[in-house]
Amino acid sequence: MPIKNVLLIIADDWSPIAGCYGDTIVKTPHIDALAARALRFDNAFCTTPSCAASRANILTGQYSHTHGQYGHCHGVHAFNTLPGIKTLPAMLKDTGITTALAGKTHFAPDAAYPFDFRQELMSPELAKFSNRRMADAVEECFNFVGDSPFYMHAATGYPHRIGGDFDPELAAREFGPTDATYSPEEIPVPAWLPGTPEVRRDLCEYYRYITRFDNFVGNTLASLDKHGSRDETLVILLSDHGMPFPGAKASSFEAGHLCPLIIAHPDGPQGASTDALVNWTDLLPTILEALGQPIPEDLTGRSLMPLLDQPDAPGWDAPIAYSHSFHEITNYFPYRALRGPRYKYACHLALGADMPLPTDLYDAPSYKSIEETGGSEQRTHKRLLRHEREALYDLQNDPYETVNLIDEPSLQDIRRDYAEQLTQLRIRTSDPWLEVDFQDGMLPSRVGDLDLAKEKAVIA
Repeated sequence: MPIKNVLLIIADDWSPIAGCYGDTIVKTPHIDALAARALRFDNAFCTTPSCAASRANILTGQYSHTHGQYGHCHGVHAFNTLPGIKTLPAMLKDTGITTALAGKTHFAPDAAYPFDFRQELMSPELAKFSNRRMADAVEECFNFVGDSPFYMHAATGYPHRIGGDFDPELAAREFGPTDATYSPEEIPVPAWLPGTPEVRRDLCEYYRYITRFDNFVGNTLASLDKHGSRDETLVILLSDHGMPFPGAKASSFEAGHLCPLIIAHPDGPQGASTDALVNWTDLLPTILEALGQPIPEDLTGRSLMPLLDQPDAPGWDAPIAYSHSFHEITNYFPYRALRGPRYKYACHLALGADMPLPTDLYDAPSYKSIEETGGSEQRTHKRLLRHEREALYDLQNDPYETVNLIDEPSLQDIRRDYAEQLTQLRIRTSDPWLEVDFQDGMLPSRVGDLDLAKEKAVIA
């Protein structure tokens, strides 16, 4: 049956922690049930591990250095998608496809994202964390779209922190005695975090929030079934970026970029998985193809629809890129990276600066524990914050990025190849931060004068 609709369900700060991703502790029955009738992506990465920039990336298909929403858009941060950047709801205007949004936005300005209908739930009273209110918002969106083909964007607040903590009082108000609980002794601690009681308790609350997100997923899919649209709808389940812990969110480490991605096509693979390397620039082409719409030529990503026919299709091992500049306005930590199946090449562009933490991570119990203990054996407090200008990591043998191989003689061909590929991508996508590379001696000329077909972009 042909696809008529797309439903995108997006989490806030969710790493691939679910039963279908191999976690034996967390309770995610609705996510696991969806995965059982879908394709699970095991190598899916956000382009930037920060909420607003990532969400704008998903809806524009452009890296944050191109779409201009370099960091958060609310309050004093005030980054906005640049004029002239086309967004998904704008592309779908006058196509007969209705666009609706329930829950969190975190992209701006509103005029650049002209959804036909919004049930936006932010403050007051942390409404985006209320599954009851979110369920109502989703139902109102379905009522609005009626029998029209649709793109629906369903965005909860879970499993984001509330401040530095995971608000324990919210559990009693919203969920009562039915809320999932976890034991600190059973929680698996990532090797890049210290296994202290404080970290374990912090992770317990995070797991609780993931289960609340799972409840939201169940409610949303139940509304889809009630609407009678399951057999005509492509369902995309993902997160804006990784978990809200130091060394993940808003950092260049892998844990900030590796995300869950589950895509359910009514006629697609059931309970399958793929190792294809993909990033969030691939989502907009996927949605447009599913809805039968043309894909703009200026997009760098490619549609994932072929993988729904052949999950092990060849040609999906090419390196993908990361591009991050800000989280909050005070979290200036620009970097660009190219991530392949084994190696990762990264350039950090704030010369000589340590990585500043987002406010919620700095205030988190886990970071206080890192400060007190000096970190873990796999990642010290100093390593968490200090990043070299240029880095090359062997993720196969060093998954926590502890040893920089940038000067390893046997890897210089890989270094040059990855550096040149990354620079070419940045030039094609008009990255303003190339000026930093030029001033630092990594480019032979300014971008306007550079022809990579005639000269190498990177100075060894």
